Amino acid sequence: MKKTVIAILALAALVSCQSLKEEWQPVLSPATKPASFVPYTPESLPNFPGTFTSIKNLKAQYKSGQPKEVTGNTWIKGKVSTSDRTGNIYKEIYIQDETGGIDLKLGKSSLYSEYALGQTIYVYCDGLTLGAYNGMPQLGWEADQTSTNEYETSYIDLQAIIDQHFFKGPYGDPVVPEVITEAQLKESITAGYTGELWGKLVTVKGAKYGNQIFALFYPNPSLPHKSGNPENRVFLSDKGTWGVNTWACSKAGYIAYLEKGVWDSAEVGSGATRYGSITTVTPTSAGLTGKTLDSFHPYENSPYKEIMIKNASANYISHYFKIGSTNVQVRTSGYAKFADVELDPQLISGAKTADITGIMTIYNGAAQFTLVDEPSVSVKLN
Repeated sequence: MKKTVIAILALAALVSCQSLKEEWQPVLSPATKPASFVPYTPESLPNFPGTFTSIKNLKAQYKSGQPKEVTGNTWIKGKVSTSDRTGNIYKEIYIQDETGGIDLKLGKSSLYSEYALGQTIYVYCDGLTLGAYNGMPQLGWEADQTSTNEYETSYIDLQAIIDQHFFKGPYGDPVVPEVITEAQLKESITAGYTGELWGKLVTVKGAKYGNQIFALFYPNPSLPHKSGNPENRVFLSDKGTWGVNTWACSKAGYIAYLEKGVWDSAEVGSGATRYGSITTVTPTSAGLTGKTLDSFHPYENSPYKEIMIKNASANYISHYFKIGSTNVQVRTSGYAKFADVELDPQLISGAKTADITGIMTIYNGAAQFTLVDEPSVSVKLN
């Protein structure tokens, strides 16, 4: 049924290629409060009276590995806790109520120009899909049945569908981040999907830099990015910081790191499949054949490092921090305005700790922070 709805509504969207682009888009002008804006109230919502449930209770309907289409005239409401203005959050917003937060996959860029921090949003959940990505609760459209179903929800990237499910309520004060402890963090990690912290705006105190990063690069953009394609994966992990001292890396930053040679010992491959370092192995010497090898033409005999520079793009970096003895990754996009901003040397050296504010998420059973503002605002040194 959903596929039919999409096919019909897509006719009106042919004038735009937004949904076909994976790269992040430039943001627009700041959100304003139109003089003619009349906020919805529960009494003025379509399909109402319905049943408001808490975000916690909505998430409780999910069973691991079983995305669920929500039914029953179900509604949630919450305050917007994120802005995509700095570019570190993309095509989604987070809302939260007194019971928790959730990721809404709206599928549009420059959402900060439409949804203000602290504004109440009413969400008509019927027909939307409750799912997870590597354990993180999300509310979006149904999974793409032609994919490997790695993504249990997809972006709601048609305005007609967005207008049927998301209703702007009154403006309000921004969400105040909750200061959390290591004990609370451990409790949520143990709980997994149902952990109370996931999707909430929080602050952790006294985070210590872990002197380790995690990054994953895809040398050939025309090849799949799945774990089953080790010939198209280069990891930076389990080996210190790899010379990275910026929160992430823009395209220019990515090329600069490659040209410095600090990543020369990085290997092509993943898991037990390793082909050699990016400076020595070529697609031909790796034994690639058929369409896979052909996709590298005319660079099939070039070192992967050269191929990575040729196909360079912005890339995320995750920096490890410790909250007590618990690891937390702070993940930053290469498309963020602050991607190439350097971490404070006193933080890297361990001379100082930091209070970090952002959205707390879970990724494969580990805690992960998403900064919601510039590091000068989100990361305060002690």
